[in-house]
Amino acid sequence: MFCASGCIVMLSTSCDSYSRLLKSNDIPLKLSKAREYYHRGDYYRAQPLLEELNTLFRGSEVAGELQFMSAYTSYHERGYELASFQFQQLATSYAGSSRGEEAAFMHAYCLYLNSPEYGLDQKNTESAIEGLQLYINKYPKSAHIADCHRFMDLLRDKLEKKALDRAMLFYQMEDHRAATALLKRTLTDFPDIAQREYLLYLLADSYHKLSVNSIQTKQAERCTATLQAADQLKEEFPESKYIKSVEKMTREIVALQSRLNTTASN
Repeated sequence: MFCASGCIVMLSTSCDSYSRLLKSNDIPLKLSKAREYYHRGDYYRAQPLLEELNTLFRGSEVAGELQFMSAYTSYHERGYELASFQFQQLATSYAGSSRGEEAAFMHAYCLYLNSPEYGLDQKNTESAIEGLQLYINKYPKSAHIADCHRFMDLLRDKLEKKALDRAMLFYQMEDHRAATALLKRTLTDFPDIAQREYLLYLLADSYHKLSVNSIQTKQAERCTATLQAADQLKEEFPESKYIKSVEKMTREIVALQSRLNTTASN
């Protein structure tokens, strides 16, 4: 019981001491304690002190130290959006120096860490890829280059999975007009996608169904698109298990084109 009570008293005393520190006008003490908290990894307590000190010491000799500490504190507290912004500013301020390169990498790395799950909006993922590529372009001999490429591959995998899921969703919903657009975009944006053969088949199938079910004024154009998609599958995957299916589609589309030509001539 004494131990528990003693621990509570110590915790309460510690909290009171920290609260008094925050309210104190003793700037040298705040600077000393901010450094102490930061270097022992107590970023939660360091952060509010650093926010105040960054304003007070702007333009001074310790300004750079405080700015880097503040950026790394945001990073360690998983405030990646804020940290990326802070490191970006530092990269500009220290451009041409090793500290500038360090900040530039941390800016790109925080963008990478701020990328959401693939099912969510992927604007941050696209920004992260752009940021990593800019770092690679600017520091091609950096020790971080391999990591940057690995991060970019992981981010592209996320975008690929998102694109694939969206295309499949519209195909399964039988919204074949949207499906053809998304399938084409996925095949263009991710030419090495593992499911390429299957997606080419789905593209031909979607165009085929659009052709058959379209109004007459749209059929000719969509028939041509079906035949082009079928030919692309046969050209890229001549041994594909979908060859018989697309050949059947092709025969149906050629017959439809013949009927359309007959109607047009009459």
